[in-house]
Formats: sequence, C-alpha cells, structure tokens
Amino acid sequence: MALRIPSLVLLFALTTVTTSFAYVSAQPQISLTNAGDAEIDLAWDEKDRMIRTWTEFSNFNPTDGSFIMQIIQSETGEIVSESTINVMTNSQRSSISFNTFVLYAVNAEDICQNEEFDAEITTLEECNPLTGEYEMMISTNDGDVVKSTTFTIINSST
Repeated sequence: MALRIPSLVLLFALTTVTTSFAYVSAQPQISLTNAGDAEIDLAWDEKDRMIRTWTEFSNFNPTDGSFIMQIIQSETGEIVSESTINVMTNSQRSSISFNTFVLYAVNAEDICQNEEFDAEITTLEECNPLTGEYEMMISTNDGDVVKSTTFTIINSST
C-alpha cells in the first residue's frame, strides 16, 4: 500500500508539468459574440450605428502586442476598415486570457460608393451607401487564428 501513494503523487506531478508546458505553448484562441443589434439602420442617429462584439481572448502572449480587426463587405470582399487592437498589460506571464468589447462605428467613409464623397458637405444618402451583409473579422497578427461575425447594414429611409 505504501508504494501506491508515491506512484500516485508522481503521476499527478508529471501530469501537472505536462499541462503547464502545453498551456504556455498553446495557440491563442478568439471567441466572438454579438452584443447588440446585428442589423444597423443608416436612418438611426450616428451614435447608434455601432457594432458591439463581446470578444474573449485566451492563451495570448503579451509580447505579440496586438490583434487585427477588419470590416469586410461580404458581396464585394472589400476590406472597408482595418484597425489594430492593442493589448496593454503589466502581466509577466507568458500567456494571459482576457475579455473585452470590440466596437466598430459604421461611418459613411467606409460604406460610401461615391468616390467624391466629402462628409462635411455631402449627406449620407448622397454618397450612395453600400448596404448588405458585412463581416467583422478579428485575427492574430500572423493571421494564424481568425474568427468573425456578420452584421447587416440597411437603410430604411430609402
């Protein structure tokens, strides 16, 4: 009976070490969930034209620094907006997990089909906005991990 207890402790210690090494070297994970309307109406006030996505990041190495967010018009495949999600932490760990809202404010410059559009003198209706399905894509800098969610832009005033 005395021999089984040390064997069980040794097995637990080996499992713990193996799991720890696997956690450090694990690939980042991204999870997206719409946190509001997945349909944006251009007839709404400008402050209400925002896509809100609850985003969960895990196994993120702070030395990687950031993620990329792209907004893509599904019909054309055109990237209409691209930005960097900078991650700032004072953690000394080599892998962290965190949650945040990722927001995208729909603006006329991104969806306007009129090449001569000037937001200061032209109305949104005059720019001939491209309505339809869009995709918010979040990825790691190297593009190895990519997750996306879709939303629709409509214009009920036309």
